[in-house]
Amino acid sequence: MTRELTELELLHELEAVAEENVHRHLSMTKDWHPHDYVPWDDGRNFAALGGIDWDPGQSTLSDTAKAAMITNLLTEDNLPSYHREIAEHFSLDGAWGTWVGRWTAEENKHSIVMRDYLVVTRGVDPVALENARMTHMTNGFAPGGNAGLLDSVSYVTFQELATRVSHRNTGKACGDPIADRMLARVAADENLHMMFYRNICGAALDVSPIRPSGRSPRC
Repeated sequence: MTRELTELELLHELEAVAEENVHRHLSMTKDWHPHDYVPWDDGRNFAALGGIDWDPGQSTLSDTAKAAMITNLLTEDNLPSYHREIAEHFSLDGAWGTWVGRWTAEENKHSIVMRDYLVVTRGVDPVALENARMTHMTNGFAPGGNAGLLDSVSYVTFQELATRVSHRNTGKACGDPIADRMLARVAADENLHMMFYRNICGAALDVSPIRPSGRSPRC
């Protein structure tokens, strides 16, 4: 019977796969800058600097688009929790550490560009948005149970796919070509992230297909 590998052994076995997929990711990703996707000419001061504070009539977004943008942004805001989860199950050494850092840096762009867009265009109430961010990040994210490496990788594979779809659909719901272009750029990142985790998950199944209960990993 095939012996189940320990978490450390599995990380070691997958190191070459991780390195290959880091190089693959870097060869496919395109550099972009959040400020290039925000219509800064639409911005103006709020009351604290002599301008006018937000009111609902200033937003051009539908209620559906507002809800989707806020939900997606708060998900992106919880990056510190996701970083901790990935770093704990991977490693900060070698290819694993390179990926954790690169993935975190790319994900951080998403919350930057989305928040800048919403504040500049006055798409949603910025005070309510900030209060929600504080609450959401304070509560953080925890997967629950005793999730191991394979559980975490399988979860994040599907999460990245779901996030990609959500950003693309939200861009269309906004009815604004600038928002659609911005969220298409974010979704392209999420797709590449999904591919990295999917490939790690597939390789893990090849290396260690047996779980203690006799079940295959949930990948």
